[in-house]
Amino acid sequence: MTYSIIARDPETGFMGVATQSQAFAVGSSVPWATPGYGLVATQSMGEPMYGELGLDGLRAGLTAAEALTALRSVDPHPERRQVGMVDTYGTIEVYTGEACVGSAGHLKGDTCASLANIVRGPRVWESMVEAYEDSSGWLPRRLMNALKAAQAAGGDERGQRSAAILVVRAERSGRPWRDTITDLRIDDHPDPLGELSRMVEHNWRYHRTVMAFELALDGQPDAAVDQLPEYSEVAELDSDLLLWRAIVLASAGQTEEARRLGDELSQRAPDFAAVARRFSDVDLVGPELLGHIFGD
Repeated sequence: MTYSIIARDPETGFMGVATQSQAFAVGSSVPWATPGYGLVATQSMGEPMYGELGLDGLRAGLTAAEALTALRSVDPHPERRQVGMVDTYGTIEVYTGEACVGSAGHLKGDTCASLANIVRGPRVWESMVEAYEDSSGWLPRRLMNALKAAQAAGGDERGQRSAAILVVRAERSGRPWRDTITDLRIDDHPDPLGELSRMVEHNWRYHRTVMAFELALDGQPDAAVDQLPEYSEVAELDSDLLLWRAIVLASAGQTEEARRLGDELSQRAPDFAAVARRFSDVDLVGPELLGHIFGD
């Protein structure tokens, strides 16, 4: 009833799991991850033990293969499970029990593995590995490419309903709030992959813009501008992204574009723009810079 992909990107050090199912709220049961240790996908007749205790085993120093073997040994019905694990070293282990409802199977690639059950045939799990390994770039996008390829190959035989993606760092940064890269769920929607893809792209723009905003506040305007994502229309940006982008551009001396964004924000969300003017009250942003944005 579910197809999933797990992966570790050796270039960025990110680990991720993405999944889609006809079942309700697949993101609440299939993906598990702990930054710095590893991740788990547990499905078919999913047993949460594989997620919670699997991560405990990885934190204790077990490899993915050791953790999965240990859990299968104490599971009264391992034949019903389909599980994939990635440890922080990049080792991938995947298992499909003989009682998983067909079509069911898995495939290991060089840096990823796919697993699926109650799908329209082996091409579903094969296409995920192919799509992932044929792509490059930001890991959440590569995982989305794999899910879309699985759906194009037939997907869940019963249809679509929910999807989720979870990406974490393989090495902890010392700042836990930065170690989860993407954590998004669509619990009940007729086009969960379309919605999840839209959110993944917004997630990318959001995090890049926040990074740029923080650099600008720290007195690094040129580095901040370099971080800003490209966009084709102001309409693609919600109110907070408009404001943060305007502050970054104003701090870098691009006052004409910053004022254009400030005017757009004032028209689209006047209450938001009014609150933004308070930034100078706490010395977050200087009044002169806000004047460039809002014409005050």
